[in-house]
Amino acid sequence: MSFLPSRLGAVALVLQLLVSVSLGVLVARDAHADAPPRVDRMASELRNNEDFRVRTQAALALGASKDKRAVAPLCDGLDDSSTTVRAAAAAALGKLALGGTDCLKSHLSTETNASVKSVLVKALDSVKTGQRPVVNAETKYYVAVGPTTDKTGRSGTEVDDLIRKAVEDATADLPGFVLAPREETPAEAKELLGKWKKVKAFFLMPLVRAPDYSGGNLTVRIELTVFTYPGKAMKGTIGRKATQSDVRPGDKSSENDLITQLASSALSNFASSADRFAQ
Repeated sequence: MSFLPSRLGAVALVLQLLVSVSLGVLVARDAHADAPPRVDRMASELRNNEDFRVRTQAALALGASKDKRAVAPLCDGLDDSSTTVRAAAAAALGKLALGGTDCLKSHLSTETNASVKSVLVKALDSVKTGQRPVVNAETKYYVAVGPTTDKTGRSGTEVDDLIRKAVEDATADLPGFVLAPREETPAEAKELLGKWKKVKAFFLMPLVRAPDYSGGNLTVRIELTVFTYPGKAMKGTIGRKATQSDVRPGDKSSENDLITQLASSALSNFASSADRFAQ
């Protein structure tokens, strides 16, 4: 197998290798009956091989193993010195979807590489989705969250990931609410909800305004536009703003704190008014 040059980054290499795994390139030489020894072998390669490319291959092969014993070595792989291997271990945990929530959350708070952090967020979402029933008889509201319109001037998905995590955490504490998978298509939603006629479904579209540092203070504003789902007829908008005093311009940590707080507050407001939005 060929490898991408290092300048293309961790995520690009992981994507290439994910394709290889899906085609069976990495695991073709391993018979199905050899699955338990193969998991042990790949775990050993991930922990001990000196070549980061081999460790990356091993991580992704573990993610395709469908074996819960792969969770522990993949969690260990999140501490690898290579960003490529860390991204691969996170992606593999998401593909496996058999556990690893705690280690993903722990590393999400300590990971310094933005690309790896993005993969961690998506993996955490996949693991949680794979471990719980999406909709059941107790479900009253089904909530999908669209991509954040980010006016902060930042690049990448950092703000969108913050919003998603805040909404995810807030939804987890609300009885009767279920958060839709991040990558769900309208067709998949329509098929699912067709089986649960009494469930009220919504689509939330977040918007984060540019931070305002006037007067030595930081003001952050977000809006949460509510639509029906999957039809997406607009039902209303929830606006929130918060100010923190004595903040220097460009303080991303303070911005993140306020964005998280406001997203959680907006979601709580939406939840308390869900029946009104459904009319």
